[in-house]
Amino acid sequence: MTDLVGGSFVVGTAGHIDHGKSALVKALTNIDPDRLEEEKRRGMTIDLGFAYLQLPSGRRVGIVDVPGHQRFLKNMLAGVHGMDAVLLVVAADEGPMPQTREHLAIIDLLEIDHGLVVLTKIDLVSDDWLALVREELAGLLRGTSLSRAPIIAVSSTTGEGLDQLRAALDAELAEATPRPDVGRPRLPVDRSFAMSGFGTVVTGTLVGGALRQGTEVAVLPAGRRVRIRGLQQHNRSVDEARPGSRTAVNLSGLTHSDVRRGHVLAVPGMLAASRRLDARLVVLADAGQPLHHRQQLVMYHETAEVMVELSLLEAEELQPGKAALAQLFAAGPVVAMDGDRFILRVPSPPATVAGGVIIDRAPRRHRRKDPAVLHDLALREHADPATAAVLEAGKHPWGLPEAALADRLALPVVKLNEVMGMLAERGAVRRLAHSWLTRDRWETQVARVTGVLRAYHLAHPLRRGIPREELRSRSGIPADLYGAALTALIEDGVVTERGAEVAAIEHQQGLSPEQEAAVGALIANLEQQPFNPPSLTDLMHGHQVTPALLEYLVAEGRVVRVNEDTVFARSAYDAALARLRTHLTEHRSLTVAAARDLLGSSRRYVLPLLEWLDAQKITRRVGDDRILRA
Repeated sequence: MTDLVGGSFVVGTAGHIDHGKSALVKALTNIDPDRLEEEKRRGMTIDLGFAYLQLPSGRRVGIVDVPGHQRFLKNMLAGVHGMDAVLLVVAADEGPMPQTREHLAIIDLLEIDHGLVVLTKIDLVSDDWLALVREELAGLLRGTSLSRAPIIAVSSTTGEGLDQLRAALDAELAEATPRPDVGRPRLPVDRSFAMSGFGTVVTGTLVGGALRQGTEVAVLPAGRRVRIRGLQQHNRSVDEARPGSRTAVNLSGLTHSDVRRGHVLAVPGMLAASRRLDARLVVLADAGQPLHHRQQLVMYHETAEVMVELSLLEAEELQPGKAALAQLFAAGPVVAMDGDRFILRVPSPPATVAGGVIIDRAPRRHRRKDPAVLHDLALREHADPATAAVLEAGKHPWGLPEAALADRLALPVVKLNEVMGMLAERGAVRRLAHSWLTRDRWETQVARVTGVLRAYHLAHPLRRGIPREELRSRSGIPADLYGAALTALIEDGVVTERGAEVAAIEHQQGLSPEQEAAVGALIANLEQQPFNPPSLTDLMHGHQVTPALLEYLVAEGRVVRVNEDTVFARSAYDAALARLRTHLTEHRSLTVAAARDLLGSSRRYVLPLLEWLDAQKITRRVGDDRILRA
């Protein structure tokens, strides 16, 4: 793995074919980036090349050399990912050429704003000619992300200007922000090969977090898990690879044909692939023709290339020089993050026409020209982490688990919870178990629960409340959030628990004067013949007691129902139980006949009473006798 390098910053070349990009890299680093035999034979860069450099300040820089021929532009696009700065190389004897302009357009679309313009081959031109080329370049750079880039003149042959170039690059990188470690490492693969004695090796620019030797990573989009056998940065082995550097990863458990350019290494479970992306597009001013709704284009994102269908959300077409919101439908899975930039090209004849930034990497399918959709996307595009969190959580009826929300926002869970904690203090969000809900979503769910309870109480006014599980089922509360949701509803004074039932806080259980009169007459009738009660059917009919009213009396304990057709008044049941307990305490066992005699009743009533006591685990049947349970 000694040919694979890394650095604290990554710098790439760009420019037309035969303008001296590879020669410049070799002059700066003493490393020939053209590694393929065909490249050396033809004298032309075909694929990405890599070198490294230590600048006067001590900064270590990984260099990615890209091909300049139009036929190999897709290789150039794979290499431009992750660049902290760019060296736009222009030969002084030719000046800006077609690929100079296309590469500059790509740099501008990707918003790479740190860079230098390097005028090479100055040993072949006069000072007057060089001044004319400088003037032409200044005009070309005007209005682009490299508009303020210094123009450095060099000769890779004589070495003139190379020290000035190193110093200028050092100064430019001093202004660049180092790649942050947000705890979400991803390495878009730009090269994969088998190396004798090592096995499968992949390379790429590491962003988002660190990788450690011995840990497990997923090869996306397939998700296959493999282990890191070794790491290299700065042309030497390391135990931990830091973000913002060219990195070589030795993987165990797969062959190099199982992983290729366009795949991504990431911590398992931290990234997911999607085939739908929301984005803001910008069409190049010199694109020549507008983009159309449902147009087929080729998207270049990081090191991946995929066909997409364009869904313009605001109009039927997008004119050159204009920007608009769109949704992209990819032919294959795309591993992306919100905020990633990409390039769009027409497939035939191939040409770069647009670029953009991903606003939402896993959206729903949108209706076109929908003002609400356009408003939400515009908010999300410029959202700070707190606003983005509310927008994302608000897309889901019961919010999102913290891990999923952190993943969608590309934030560490600890940072996410800091943000959400501040929002919770303002009442903008609410935490239920492991999930975060927006206030609007919570209020919607509260209204749904109270609606279920209102309907239930109307249908069953004499019941204490709805069974807990029935409330969950009717209101659609996810099982894993139900306990936390119920606690929150109780704390908010929306519901109350009554034993195993739940009721709306305002629900008043009680009887009308007419019902109380009917109940009083029924119980008086039962107490006249305490151990020989009338049949339940006759009682209900005679006193006009409904099944719901009987259910209420049972739930309230005013009567005890021992089978389908037998009830006892509570006083009669308590008296019978006291007599039977006394007998069992003295004699240890009880027969049906003995119980009948004790109560002055008949087998018709005694037998269901004893079976009820068995069911309540007060007594236990042994043969034909009953004994008290311990």
